[in-house]
Amino acid sequence: MCGRYTLTKPATTIASHFGPIHLNFKFPPYYNIAPSMACPVVIDPAGGKQLMSMNWGLIPAWAKDDKMKFINARSESVHEKPSFKNSLKNQRCLIPADGFLEWQGMGKEKQPYYIQLKDQALFAFAGLWSAWKSPDGQSLNTYTILTTSANEKLSSLHARMPVIVPPGQYNKWLAPDSSLTAVRELLTPFPSEEFDYYPVSKEVNSPKNNRPEILQPV
Repeated sequence: MCGRYTLTKPATTIASHFGPIHLNFKFPPYYNIAPSMACPVVIDPAGGKQLMSMNWGLIPAWAKDDKMKFINARSESVHEKPSFKNSLKNQRCLIPADGFLEWQGMGKEKQPYYIQLKDQALFAFAGLWSAWKSPDGQSLNTYTILTTSANEKLSSLHARMPVIVPPGQYNKWLAPDSSLTAVRELLTPFPSEEFDYYPVSKEVNSPKNNRPEILQPV
């Protein structure tokens, strides 16, 4: 699964990585993104790529309340699930990130590890989003991160990992006219050799801690 991630790169770097893109809001560095937070998400409506603010934890459009939230969705079965089928067809997104966290069991406690690409570059999770309207008429855009089986290197930490879309496939993933067959071909583990990881402070366990020091090796 993916329960925490980071996005510390400035907006200019994000714009260059995904560009051309329209930035719809300003945001600070995120050193400890947790579910329910409002974070940057890339979508591609007819007018071109846009960076939108959405809440992490997808609420299906048909849900009667906001108690049903999905922070992750299994890529192997996402095309079959009522909560995700429509989003997979019509509302795919990319979630910018530059690292994510996973916890490894060590006796009674779990040690957090910070996982990055070896060059510490920006990347993007495959995601789905939904536009939900509350009973009182308030609109809320939410998203989920797709997961797959972990690659060989990360399997020592956890059996699952987020799906990472290669930059050359961004347009295929976002394009409204991409076939389901084409987009499902992208739902595979990212290569082991691309990653590094190291243990970090257990301060990351609390989403209240959002500063660069918590990502230093311990």
